[in-house]
Amino acid sequence: MHARSSRPVPGTRGATAWRFWMVGALVCLWLPAHADALWQFVDRDGVVHMGNVATPQAPAGRELIWLSLPPGAARDAPAARKARALHELPGYAAAKPHLEAAALAQAVEPALVIAVAAAESAFNPQAVSRKGALGLMQLMPATAQRYGAPPSADGAAVMEPKLNAELGSRYLADLLRLFGGDKELAVAAYNAGEGAVLKHGRRIPPYPETQQYVERVMRLYRGLVR
Repeated sequence: MHARSSRPVPGTRGATAWRFWMVGALVCLWLPAHADALWQFVDRDGVVHMGNVATPQAPAGRELIWLSLPPGAARDAPAARKARALHELPGYAAAKPHLEAAALAQAVEPALVIAVAAAESAFNPQAVSRKGALGLMQLMPATAQRYGAPPSADGAAVMEPKLNAELGSRYLADLLRLFGGDKELAVAAYNAGEGAVLKHGRRIPPYPETQQYVERVMRLYRGLVR
């Protein structure tokens, strides 16, 4: 990967672009030790610069943030502690109480709900996908209504963080029950639909997007429960 820049876009389109960028950053937290170090900084114009080729000099007053371990971090404990951690990501502190409470209310491991939210929205409560999925847990309007959203609820209501976390946790809890507590199958169904998992003999569907999604969520989950 070479250095690159991306300019934030206002509105929901920007939220979607931000979602994909932040999920990439999250995954870098638990890449194998041999992976290249990844850095980023935001310049005065709000442009995000990312790369892993050569360590840049961030502009004065701007912090260079390591998204994965900086060079030598494995041998340098203080440097390792400076690596970007999940709890330091934008939106995490605000979303965490809602996600934990919703998970516990459904007897689901909070770490699993947090991992799904991280992969789905990178903790952006205003995230909207191209297909219309909404909020922290990226719920389709029909799924939101199925799990308790008022029929009259509009997109803004469904994206309210507390409600969105509750609805998404109910859905995930149902999927865990359906698949006998198998986290990978439940996560696959959250992405592709329970029908797809059942159709393929209660196995992860052979869809590259779903397979990568399951791997990503489980990597985040394992990182949280270490």
